[in-house]
Amino acid sequence: MQPDHKLYLEMARRGSRGRWFWLAGVWLYTAGLVGICLVLAVWPVMFYLSFGKTGIGYAVALLAMAGLVVLGSLLRRVSYRIALGEGLDITRYFDEDGKGEKK
Repeated sequence: MQPDHKLYLEMARRGSRGRWFWLAGVWLYTAGLVGICLVLAVWPVMFYLSFGKTGIGYAVALLAMAGLVVLGSLLRRVSYRIALGEGLDITRYFDEDGKGEKK
């Protein structure tokens, strides 16, 4: 679960347009991280088995996945700005310890 999921729930409850940016941002961020893990896991195997000239292709794939992570992060920041503009105090909705409880 995302540490700012409570913020998304509040934005959805209020009908904020920032919730769509948050959803897209989380999806892209997660897809980028999973993609990076897959590329880094498969790259040594492909290099060892010498399947053609895969070095450039995997480097491009790694950069594309990093781009997804950055784009997802930027979209979530946009959702935070929209929430601030709508009067939400976004700091109230973040988990401090990552377990869903405030200290």
